[in-house]
Amino acid sequence: MKYKSCHLIEHGISIDVDSIKACCLSREFDKGQLGIVPKYENGKINWSELFQIKKEQRKFQQQKDLPACEGCYNLREENWDEEDYISYINFDHWSQCNSNCIYCGVQTNKPKAKNNIFNAIKELIKQGKFKNNGEITFQGGEPTVLKEFDSLLNLFIKEGSKVRIHSSGILFNRAIRKGLKKGVVTVVISPDAAYKETYKKVKRVDKFNKVWDNIKHYRKNLKLEFQELVKVKYIIIPSVNDTFEEITEFLNKIKSLDIKSVIVDVEYTYANQNLNNISPHIYILMDYIENFCKENNINYALYDSATYANQNRTFEKTTNFSNEIIKSDIEKYQKENINLNINYHN
Repeated sequence: MKYKSCHLIEHGISIDVDSIKACCLSREFDKGQLGIVPKYENGKINWSELFQIKKEQRKFQQQKDLPACEGCYNLREENWDEEDYISYINFDHWSQCNSNCIYCGVQTNKPKAKNNIFNAIKELIKQGKFKNNGEITFQGGEPTVLKEFDSLLNLFIKEGSKVRIHSSGILFNRAIRKGLKKGVVTVVISPDAAYKETYKKVKRVDKFNKVWDNIKHYRKNLKLEFQELVKVKYIIIPSVNDTFEEITEFLNKIKSLDIKSVIVDVEYTYANQNLNNISPHIYILMDYIENFCKENNINYALYDSATYANQNRTFEKTTNFSNEIIKSDIEKYQKENINLNINYHN
């Protein structure tokens, strides 16, 4: 019999500050045992206990038809895999960062990381309970300031694991560069700006030139098949970086650095408050970026909020970006934005 199975419930963990979850996606933990696996202290993880709880999770979700996961894109109509091993790890257990983005409240929401996770992961591998057929993700604060980051990353590179790293790009990291050259690391850097003044407004640090220089260094001399592993992200923030001029300059930077992958998102607070009422201007900008990427053989992808916005889209896709259409859109958006009030993080 087939169930709506999930690879994260089967073989995934998301490490938070003081708990471990099956994943970081579901918010409805009260509907099932998806939320907290075991609590852990001082970075120590009892793997035998964890696998026993994951067995109970699988059994519960099979019986209850995944009530906490309704609509999740990770569900698949396959038999559950009952083998005990971990292949997907999301590190989200720290909040230190070297920027202070106006759309991010993570620095105020979490205490500092427990810096002995490395030993627990090393023990998992020693026990033969880790497989490299999934993906490792670093998110939360800035990975490159995490004390154990290089040790963890080098360990996963040695294991041949696929690793995705969300970074501010302010610090150049040799272990990331090593992983890029081996084709096992993907780095996602989100400058969110094409001009220094906009960058300072969004990030509230003065590191614009440094970030773009590091993007260039990460991309430099990568093999053709690995070039898409350097991904540059643009979060569209209403009334901050949402002009055609800024985005055109951003895309020209992408082209000049021969970046092969662009990710687009919409600022979370705005998207969450306006899920069924996203401004047509935002969709036009998304289409504008997509059109540029198609014309220049650049991979284009949407991130979380942009994906959900696009799924709820009723506004027709724009393919014609004549000066008249752009001018008309700008005029409509200016009128629309008179009463726009978004409380970004202080």
